[in-house]
Amino acid sequence: MGISASAGYTPQLNSAALASAQKPASAAPAKAAPSPQAASSVEVSVVVSLSVQAQAMMSSREPAAASSSPYARYFPTRDGKPATALARAVSDPGAESLSAGKSLADVAKSARASMDAQYKAMEKEGKPFDFNSFEGRDWYSLMGDLDRRALHAVSSNADGLFSKQEQDMAQSIMSQQQGLAMGLYNGPISQEGSFVDPHGGDNAARMKAGVAFLDKVSADEKTSVPWAVNRASAQTSYEWIMSDRDEPTENLDSDVPLAKLLKSAMATMKGDSERGISSGRIETIEDIKQQAWFKGFEDRLGPAIQATRKQLLPDAA
Repeated sequence: MGISASAGYTPQLNSAALASAQKPASAAPAKAAPSPQAASSVEVSVVVSLSVQAQAMMSSREPAAASSSPYARYFPTRDGKPATALARAVSDPGAESLSAGKSLADVAKSARASMDAQYKAMEKEGKPFDFNSFEGRDWYSLMGDLDRRALHAVSSNADGLFSKQEQDMAQSIMSQQQGLAMGLYNGPISQEGSFVDPHGGDNAARMKAGVAFLDKVSADEKTSVPWAVNRASAQTSYEWIMSDRDEPTENLDSDVPLAKLLKSAMATMKGDSERGISSGRIETIEDIKQQAWFKGFEDRLGPAIQATRKQLLPDAA
């Protein structure tokens, strides 16, 4: 369907991931999620798998309409109107428009209202929302006004206002945003030639960019398990790559307790065939507990979660 996808959202610590990132995406579950593998090699990369539907929506034969963001062309919409909020988040994931000045609950309500308005507008045109729309333009049209924090509200089903399908779409778009920010192209094949990897293929630099991107997102997103796993994996990947090169590493330590704990646990994976394997998706606290590399850290998990919420969301803790 004219798709080029080389990156995504949830990291995998494994030597094969980088190679797979350079190949066309194949069929995958509907929701972007980890499919962790062995991490016994010193070379590591962060890769996110997008669903077939998510990949399809990234294809486009025409550039997006003019926008202040250079990434707008990678988020084509039904009517050609720039999905400015989605594109802006690639370079500034902390930017807030729809969610500005609101609690997460209110952000969820605003996102729900925005999406409902789009559903109705599409129906009024005589062309209801099509999940499998050509090039997936209906996805971007539906969520085009959602900033990164609003996408998180949808993907995490804040206040139970969103369907599983909507959560999956939001997560896939978030995956694309991070992939582009890391210099790993994800978007329409027709626009691939316009994309320039600012890191020149340097995977250590890409991992640093991933860390920088994640550090700019909202406090709400930083309290989530996927964010902490992603943040810890990106830093671990960077450090392993630099170690393999025998080059000094920069200190990329996070000040978020849960991310710090997971980073410490992931450090035990290297060179250990038993601990160096992740199992299944890592989206919840229970998923963390099931990981071989987390054994011995269980008693620190509860306090780290509490400290994270107290630090990032003191009014809600």
